[in-house]
Amino acid sequence: MKKSLYLTSALVAAGALALGSTATMAASKAKPMKIGVSGSYKVMLGYATNSSGYTVGTGTSTTQTSYNDVDVKTDSEIHFKGSVKTDSGMTVGVAVELETDQTSSANNIDGSYVTLGGDFGTIMLGSSASAAAILAVNAPNTGALGATGPDASAWVVKPAAVSVGAAAGANIGGNDSHKIRWNSKAFSGFTIGGSYIPSTTSSNGMPANGGTAGTEASQADVAVKYSGKMGANTISASAAYWAQDSGTTSYDATSMGLSVTAGAFTVGLGIKDVNSEGKAADGTPITGSASSVDEEAVNVGAQWAQGSTTLSLNYFKVEQERATATAGEDSVEKWTLGAKYAMGPGVDFLGTVQNVKWGDESTAATNNNKGTAIVGGIKVTF
Repeated sequence: MKKSLYLTSALVAAGALALGSTATMAASKAKPMKIGVSGSYKVMLGYATNSSGYTVGTGTSTTQTSYNDVDVKTDSEIHFKGSVKTDSGMTVGVAVELETDQTSSANNIDGSYVTLGGDFGTIMLGSSASAAAILAVNAPNTGALGATGPDASAWVVKPAAVSVGAAAGANIGGNDSHKIRWNSKAFSGFTIGGSYIPSTTSSNGMPANGGTAGTEASQADVAVKYSGKMGANTISASAAYWAQDSGTTSYDATSMGLSVTAGAFTVGLGIKDVNSEGKAADGTPITGSASSVDEEAVNVGAQWAQGSTTLSLNYFKVEQERATATAGEDSVEKWTLGAKYAMGPGVDFLGTVQNVKWGDESTAATNNNKGTAIVGGIKVTF
């Protein structure tokens, strides 16, 4: 009996030591999150024209602004990212995106966030784009300049009188304000998501977005994307709804996109519609007034990719309704021909010819501008 007891005790002790040793080994193998470094650097050399009526107008050369025809520009970022899997199986990630150009915004943090991933999808907390932008399907474009966004205004200058935003696009949700965002895992080709932004100021103070003294805006969006095969072709589509609650400047917006790839060719379409929902102090709707943000955008494009070469042709137009004493709309219209040639791993040659027309409801020459930019460059991705 004693021998059996001794034997049992010895086995239990050996088992405890073995388990303890295994736990110690597992703990010793556990590693903290490691951060990887990636990013890109794009340098461009270009020639651009600006309308003489805009730069000279009816004044003299000393009262108007003149712009150089040739410029060198850069666009670079460094990303610090890492992830680790917890004991429960959840994946926790962190990312910090640093803008590194030698401009007035040099060394700014472009985005920083934590992600929590699992069977429920991915939750993002921090500063990054909204679900409506993450899931958006857009018309194809390649080359040195974006067919939408702020690139055009860096070459063909946007007049101050034009109310259309320099960074206007065909989808919504690109703002990097602090937010919570959720994206589901893909199921049957579908992905859904949503975001909530308590305040677009991205400060650590409590949002002041209520009452008569409220000065900040909250935003929310939902989006859905589908990607799948139809025979040998790939089809992608997206739809999103966006709402901003900010008193008289409240608005909602919708965007939709469609893209079809057949062999070497891709064609795509994107549209956006923004509607003012706020009211003035006397109860008059803002929509259709001088304070309106009502806007419509359309973007279509076609792309051909074969081997190391990619070519694209893209058309983009935005119109913003402004009800003032002068009839008409503010607008921007762009034609973009782009090219990309892969010179080696992570090294691309980029080229773009872009025609841009900024239009104000006023016909005054100094309120309108048009021109053409011819830009070439090299982008290095690491």
